[in-house]
Amino acid sequence: MPRPIVLVVLATLLAASVPLVAAADDGPPFHRTTPRGSFGRDGPALLVGVPGGRAWGVESELRPAPAAGSDLWVTVEVRDPAVREAFVRIAWYDRGTGRPRQIVIADARAIRVGETATLEVPLDPPRGAVAYRVRVLARLTVASGVTSAGAVRATIGAPVLRSDVPDTRLLP
Repeated sequence: MPRPIVLVVLATLLAASVPLVAAADDGPPFHRTTPRGSFGRDGPALLVGVPGGRAWGVESELRPAPAAGSDLWVTVEVRDPAVREAFVRIAWYDRGTGRPRQIVIADARAIRVGETATLEVPLDPPRGAVAYRVRVLARLTVASGVTSAGAVRATIGAPVLRSDVPDTRLLP
């Protein structure tokens, strides 16, 4: 193959791969549910700090509803004793763009201080839902309190289809 053709092919492959690497490094966008909270990252983990009052935390951008029978694996660790409970909430919406209306919420079980748990959160879109947000929220033991910056640590996986085969481990 002549040298100019090889250079063009290599340049094209390099140009096509750069956006993929940048997108993979950014991860899914999340933002705080209140400006009084804190939000950071430690690699793929989200570090969340919340003020007192109602449940506060972080939420994802709108995502298209997955195929029925999908699950989301989320690992949540509560590190700050000021946190009474942390939990994952899936909020379902009627539209995927513009100003959608929230139609249903589903909460995973609460995680307490000192606990780390990996949760299998079902992603079963309710009737009329076309998009969803993932929220990692926390409530404090004292309503007027504030947590440390990394009070709750959460790692969120990508949606996966449920298997028809049960998870088992064979013992010797």
